[in-house]
Formats: sequence, structure tokens, C-alpha cells
Amino acid sequence: MTSLAIRTLHVLAMAALVGGTTVLWYSYRSGAIAALAPARQFEWLFWGGVGVLVFTGVGNLGALGPPGPGTGWGRTLLVKLAVVVGFLGGSVVRTLLLVRASDRENTFDDPSPDLRRTLSRVYGATAAVMLGIVVLAEVLAHG
Repeated sequence: MTSLAIRTLHVLAMAALVGGTTVLWYSYRSGAIAALAPARQFEWLFWGGVGVLVFTGVGNLGALGPPGPGTGWGRTLLVKLAVVVGFLGGSVVRTLLLVRASDRENTFDDPSPDLRRTLSRVYGATAAVMLGIVVLAEVLAHG
């Protein structure tokens, strides 16, 4: 029963992050967001969600048993872990970009069109990579 709760929490955290980044991507792309504050607030949710994903991911792996890298499942897991590490590095860059932009501009003013375009691109890339991670997770879960 605990394993099911861990998996459910893992899926819910990923859904919140994919949904949040997709909303930010579309909102900055369409001009619906007129400030940096929503992105700054989402970054707190994002990194909290990443923490939940890491802990529940380790819990899921512990429940399944560590695979050997010589198996197809093990190789897919290694690919997923490599993508996740690269994704986390890119996410650190995105967060630092947002912090730096917030330091230069008033958080409650409209961001410049260049900054809005950049934020749209980085949140779009974040959502796309997370969807790729979801595909790898599906391959791992269902073969």
C-alpha cells in the first residue's frame, strides 16, 4: 500500500510541474502575464516538487529493486537519470536567469518583450523536457 502512495505522489508532483510550466510558457508567450511575480512564485513550487520527485523516485526504485545496467530496463533507467540530471542543470540556469531579471526589473512591472520571449522559451523547453521524461517513465513502467 505504501508503494502505491509513493507512486501516486510521484505522478501528482510531475503533473503539477508539467502543468505549471505549460501555463507559464503559454502565459508569457501570449502576453497574459504582465509581471515576473508568478514565475518567481512558481519557482518555489517547482523546486519543492523536484524534491518530492527525487524522494519518491528513490522510493519507487527501492520498491522495485535496483536493476543492472545490462538489462533493457536498466539502460532505459540510466538514460532517464541522465536526462533528469541535465534537466536539473538547465532548471538551475532558468531559475538564476529569473532571479537576475527580477533584480534588474521591478517584479510588479511588465517585463520587457525580450524578457517575456526568453521566459516563454525557457518554460517551453522545461515543459518539453519534462514531457520527454514522462515518456521515458512510461517506457519503464510498461515496457
